[in-house]
Amino acid sequence: MKKQKDLNACISLLEGVQGRGSVTPEKKQAVGYAIDELKRVRRKPNLQQHELHESIRKLVENLVRAFTNRD
Repeated sequence: MKKQKDLNACISLLEGVQGRGSVTPEKKQAVGYAIDELKRVRRKPNLQQHELHESIRKLVENLVRAFTNRD
């Protein structure tokens, strides 16, 4: 049950970020991917540890790539 509450809180925070007008389309897309990935994890209660770690790695890489400055 705790997992569900934590995932729901993360999804809500990311939806708030995605809803802001100042977020670029690239960042919105990355946040959308993160939301979708968290929802996928939430739907599968019996994920293996390596599956969960792979999902988190993809999610973080995608967000970091979108939110880092590329000057």
